[in-house]
Amino acid sequence: MNIQMHHTWKLPIAFLSLAFIISCGNKQSQQQQQAPAAIPVSVDTVQRIMAAYYDEYPATTAALEEIDLRAQVSGYVTGIFFKDGAKVQKGQNLYSIDAQVYNANMQQALANLQVQETNLEKAAKDAERYHELDRQDAIAKQQVDYADAALAAAKRQVEAAKAAVNSLQANVQFTRIKAPFSGTIGISQVKIGTSVVAGQTVLNTISSDDPIAVDVSLDQKEIYHFMQLKQHPDARKDSLFRLAFGDDVYPYPGWISLLDRAVNPQTGTIKMRLVFPNGKGMLKPGMNGTLRVRHSADEP
Repeated sequence: MNIQMHHTWKLPIAFLSLAFIISCGNKQSQQQQQAPAAIPVSVDTVQRIMAAYYDEYPATTAALEEIDLRAQVSGYVTGIFFKDGAKVQKGQNLYSIDAQVYNANMQQALANLQVQETNLEKAAKDAERYHELDRQDAIAKQQVDYADAALAAAKRQVEAAKAAVNSLQANVQFTRIKAPFSGTIGISQVKIGTSVVAGQTVLNTISSDDPIAVDVSLDQKEIYHFMQLKQHPDARKDSLFRLAFGDDVYPYPGWISLLDRAVNPQTGTIKMRLVFPNGKGMLKPGMNGTLRVRHSADEP
C-alpha cells in the first residue's frame, strides 16, 4: 500500500519538470528568432583639410558707367528708337528732336559764309592791285593801307561765318541723341511730342551692366589686409570674393578693382570697389547685398 502511494507522488513531479524544460526551450528559441539583424556600416578615412571662414560686409551694386541723357537743344521729341529696358550699343540713335529750325539756321549760316568768302576774294584782289600800283608809285600809301585793312577784316568775317556754321551744324547733330556707350537703357522719361529744354530735361538714364561694380566700406585698419588680398594669387578664383543676397549666393566670383583715393576723415572708412561679371544681367545697379570674403590659414 505504501509503495503505490510513493510512485503516484513522483509522477506529477516528472510531468512538471518536463513542462518547465520545454517552456524554457521555447523562450530561448523565441529570443533567438527576435534578435535584431546586424547593421552594415561603412568606414571612411579621415582627411585633414584647410579650414575656411568668411567675413561679411554690407555691399551695394553700382554701374561702372552711368549717365543721364539730356537734350542739348530745345524742341519737341519727334522720335524714340528703342524699347524701354533694352540693351543699346554705343552710337545707336535713341531720340530725335525737331530739327527744322536748326536746319534752316544752318542753311542761312552757310549762305552767309559764301557771301563772306566772296567778299574776301574781292578784298584780296583789291589789295593785290593796290600793292602793284604802289610798286609803280602810282597810288597813295593810304589807299594801300585801306586795302590791307579791308582784306584783314574780310578774313575775320570768313572765320566768324565758319564758326557760326560749325555751331549750327552741331545743333543739328544734337537733334539726334545717341548712346554714349553700350549698356542698358531705362524707362523713357519723355514721349513723342514732349517739349524738352536744352541742358535741363532728362530723357532717360543709361548704364553699363557687364561687368558691374560692388562697393563696400572698410575700416581704415583693414586697408593693408585688403591690399594683400588684391595681390593674392587666388584673388580671381571662385572662393575668395562672393556676393550673397540673403541665403542666395551669386554664382560668379569677383575681384578687387581699387581702393578709393583717401580715407573719409569723419568716418575713418574707405570705399573699396570690386568687379563682378554680369553677362546674364542678374545684377542691377542699386542692389543691397553682402560681400563674403574667404579666409584660411594659407592667407598672407
